[in-house]
Amino acid sequence: MGVFILTELKENNKNKSRLRRRRSGFIILFLAPTMAAFCIFYLYPIITVFITSFCKWDYTNITAPEFFGFADMWNNYDYIFHTYPYFWEALRNSAVWALLGVVLQIPIATAIALALSRKVKGVKIIRNIYIIPNMVSTAAMGIIFLQLYNPSYGIINPVIRIFKKEFTDNILLLKGPAFIAMTAAYIFFTGTTTLMILGNIMAVPEEIREAAMLDGASGLRQDRYVTIPMIKGTLRTVSVLAATSGFLLYNEVYFLTKGAAGTYSISYVIRELAITSPRTQFGRANSVAVVQILAGMIIIAAVNLLYGVSFKKKNNRGGRAS
Repeated sequence: MGVFILTELKENNKNKSRLRRRRSGFIILFLAPTMAAFCIFYLYPIITVFITSFCKWDYTNITAPEFFGFADMWNNYDYIFHTYPYFWEALRNSAVWALLGVVLQIPIATAIALALSRKVKGVKIIRNIYIIPNMVSTAAMGIIFLQLYNPSYGIINPVIRIFKKEFTDNILLLKGPAFIAMTAAYIFFTGTTTLMILGNIMAVPEEIREAAMLDGASGLRQDRYVTIPMIKGTLRTVSVLAATSGFLLYNEVYFLTKGAAGTYSISYVIRELAITSPRTQFGRANSVAVVQILAGMIIIAAVNLLYGVSFKKKNNRGGRAS
């Protein structure tokens, strides 16, 4: 009897082991195309960018980057940090746009999503009216705002002249106003972000809302204490997307100012070094790209840490209150 049980246990273990191998093989086969695409289109370019940032690579050796050698391997970084005139301006601007994406764009998108989630007459029409214009590409939006800011026939200068009658300048050429104009061209267009938040709001179980109403929470109180805590995962995700989108801002810079009046961005600096420069400085452009990648990782970590600390404090307060 004991031998029979032992044999049965061994057979069961073999079957379980075989099942695990089959399951692992299926998962590997399922993920293989995605992993191959990731390695080819993302990992390999990132490694190439990192390696060539330590190389002399311009129009003189466009097909064969040359490693500087360990003594001079930081030459490209020394150039962008100490010689290139627009790097620090671009880094500062991109960091500010990333910050504004979190502290300004996300609250706007959340407020709009909460308003559009209300079950009132005509709300579906209002959703379409708001969201459809937000689906326009950033390149097209840049061209639209270029016309709005045009000093000859745009609508911005006449509005300014209501308060300052002699104003005839192009605000895209004025340091300070140009940065504000650039920010306005993207910060208020939150269609995709609003849709993501709205979808998560609509997924909140109706039973939870009804329970909150029975406890006396309705309207803004329900939004604050029920809905927003329930969608914290989505808020974290869209905050990361908004921050990285602001940090990578390019189309608006290209179509509106081309970096004039203190509006350079990191992405535009990379283009200028790699394409616009008469020496096609690919090595130096890639050193900026490495900084951009590292800064993006820091931004993602910072946003996740911010949300983690924020919600942890709220949970602790809730636990003490109960």
